Formats: sequence, C-alpha cells, structure tokens
Amino acid sequence: MTITQKVKLALRISHTMLDDEISDVIKSARLEMIRAGVSQTVAEGSSELVETAIKTYALAYFCGNLTDAEKYTESFKYQLDNIRKSDNVGGGGEDV
Repeated sequence: MTITQKVKLALRISHTMLDDEISDVIKSARLEMIRAGVSQTVAEGSSELVETAIKTYALAYFCGNLTDAEKYTESFKYQLDNIRKSDNVGGGGEDV
C-alpha cells in the first residue's frame, strides 16, 4: 500500500478528487520533518513512525474542527520530535 493510499484510508477518503492535494500535503509533511532536523533519508523513507506522522499531519490539514486540528498538530510535533531524536543524522540515537 502506498503512502497516499494509507493517508486516504486515515482520512476515510475513497475517491480520487483530492489525490493531488493529498500528495501535496504528504510532500509538505516530509519537508516539515527535514526543516525540523530529520535527515532527508529518514523523512523520505517509509518507516512506520514516519508514515504515522505523515498521516497525523494530513489529519490536521484536512480536519474541519479547529480543536481537533490543534490536537493533531500537537501530536505531529511530538512524533516529529521523537523521529528527530531517534535519527542519527538529526539528533542522535538509533536509526528509525
């Protein structure tokens, strides 16, 4: 299953009308990881931690409820920090 399919499943989307926007959000999530200090190799990889963070980022982006969007954003930040800390290039520890 591709990351796009996994994100669509998390968003409960079965149509293709938002595929371009979803792809853009996935790219943005990866770029945000890199900006925050995660190595490009890890951010562009397919580890469960990275894919879960991308799904969380997408949930925040597509969420229609501000309170829930804020919760997803905080969750993404927490996940991002943990990925960064476990990434040898981005902060020491073991590879993700």
